[in-house]
Amino acid sequence: MKVKTTRFGILEIEAKKIITFPTGLPGFEKLRRFFMLPAEGTEHIQWLQSVDKPETALLVIDPFQYFADYSVDLPEPDLEELGLAKPSDALVLTTITVPQKKPGSATANLVAPIVINTRHNKSKQVILNGSPYTTKHHLFPQHKETKQQEKACGGEGV
Repeated sequence: MKVKTTRFGILEIEAKKIITFPTGLPGFEKLRRFFMLPAEGTEHIQWLQSVDKPETALLVIDPFQYFADYSVDLPEPDLEELGLAKPSDALVLTTITVPQKKPGSATANLVAPIVINTRHNKSKQVILNGSPYTTKHHLFPQHKETKQQEKACGGEGV
């Protein structure tokens, strides 16, 4: 199928690569079909591109590549809704925000992972209630530490 996108032009996407969000994503409830594209020049970052709205694409990562202690305990209703019988069928992704002027300040939303049943390409963004995580975990902690040092020094570079 041909899919028009704002960032990547018109792409030919196999129907089996379409990921369905039966209830949409928070903030994008009407958008139900997406597909993944690698983000050029990066190893672990991908685009989650909408099939139905050319300008909508979210940057996502495998959080386990960046946060060694990250864990996701999915509630039973979410497992059932996604048809996940075993953990190996689940792909967990998190959205990231990359400030245009300060890419080193990129953050990940660890409290609301996107969980994909890779056998059926059915997905949902799950809100982890009572989670120790936040919506803005720094991808590059050394950048955060540098910013804190700059603040301690009166805003000057270290």
